[in-house]
Amino acid sequence: MILNEIQATGSPRDLLAIDAERPLVDLAAHPVWKAALSGEMSRDRVGRLLLLIYPIVAGPGRYLFSAKLSQISPEDGAQLFRQLYEAEQNPVADADAGWRAVGRAMDLAEKDFDAVAQTLTPEAADFLAIMRQHSLRSSPSAAATVAWAVERQLPRLWGDFANSLAANYDVPEDSLTHLRYYAARADEVEDWIDQLLQRYFDTAEPYVVFEARRALWEAVWAWTALTESIG
Repeated sequence: MILNEIQATGSPRDLLAIDAERPLVDLAAHPVWKAALSGEMSRDRVGRLLLLIYPIVAGPGRYLFSAKLSQISPEDGAQLFRQLYEAEQNPVADADAGWRAVGRAMDLAEKDFDAVAQTLTPEAADFLAIMRQHSLRSSPSAAATVAWAVERQLPRLWGDFANSLAANYDVPEDSLTHLRYYAARADEVEDWIDQLLQRYFDTAEPYVVFEARRALWEAVWAWTALTESIG
């Protein structure tokens, strides 16, 4: 049987709300992150978590989390590039320097960061490939939902992580400026992604919505696989 048409069972936002309630979509609720945010994780394992995340937010993935869409209106494109330019001009936004500063406070060496950036784990490589695929080559609807699934949550996750590093692992505040910078951008990031959803997801046809939701799950599963690769 050939499926010629998909019937919507709710509005795009209603369906997205259903996805939001499913396991794995709340990134901070994963046991690995819960342990890191509560201080229950060992100091050595937190160091491994830093090295696990570094290549996807810095190094090879430095400009990945900008809610980028390849097919975008001139107005939205101008706003996106303003955001990228401002981040480039702000030293605190430098993910390479920022995450390494946290690492030094956790007794990690520069060579540790160099190694994970130069030789990606399969999970990090898969995550970067999936995110780039959907942000640069998939439909605007898919790119927007992938940003909603992952990037929308990262500022608050980094803020909570900074709080735990300070309270439980004796990381000084001057080593947390990068994480604090992104935490302070949480509302701005959420507003920008909501704007993208309004423009490119809310009015999409049912099949496009279906593919966009499938894309967000690919991103969430890749993030989960990366998180669980800590062992």
